[in-house]
Amino acid sequence: MPSFGRKIMKRILISVITLLLSTTAFAGNNDIYITQTGTGLTLTVDQIGATNTVGTSAARAVVSGTTMTIDIDQIGASNALAASILQGNSTSWTYSATGDSNLSTFAVGATGDVAGSDFDWTQTGGDSNVLIWTQGAAATATSANTDFVIVGGSNNINATCEVVGCINNWDITGSSNDIDTTQTGSANHQITVDLTGSSMDIDIDQTDTASTNVANLLLQSSGGSGSSINIDQCATGC
Repeated sequence: MPSFGRKIMKRILISVITLLLSTTAFAGNNDIYITQTGTGLTLTVDQIGATNTVGTSAARAVVSGTTMTIDIDQIGASNALAASILQGNSTSWTYSATGDSNLSTFAVGATGDVAGSDFDWTQTGGDSNVLIWTQGAAATATSANTDFVIVGGSNNINATCEVVGCINNWDITGSSNDIDTTQTGSANHQITVDLTGSSMDIDIDQTDTASTNVANLLLQSSGGSGSSINIDQCATGC
């Protein structure tokens, strides 16, 4: 083959290899499974690409311990996180997802105390995201603060808190968001919601047998158009 022809073939081959490497870099799954027990854990996880996974419904990411600092970032579409925080008092937990169609499932304090802990969940730059948050199912799981920040549309939040002193703060910007929250227990439940958008479906149920329920709903100037909002506060089951 003439020298000129060999150069052309070499360039084509390099281009094909580059394309294959690029496709692999953006198309592959990233899977992480974690089981941690102990005090003072510092954990940082960054996943970039499509279909990232931290834990699954069958093999969750499980952490247990005091004074933990956990930071997980997922960037890409169709990310999933399934975490079980068995016990984690005085813990800082931050989860950030960027992209569309993300699914996050948290089971917090099912077997131990999460008092004095702070849980921050941020979803930006995408639509059709789902958050399933369950805090409690054990009397010892108390007094955690949770913040949910969403920028996008058609998001679905299902948050349940079954413990003493539930504090939830939401800041949601977008349209067609579906938000359901239930707070039960026996002391000082509080939820603050800041909404900017339209066509939202919001249900808030607060049951407190001994103390105070507080629901602070703030609709911005562009918020609330075409929305359905239902708030029930009861001494027994709503």
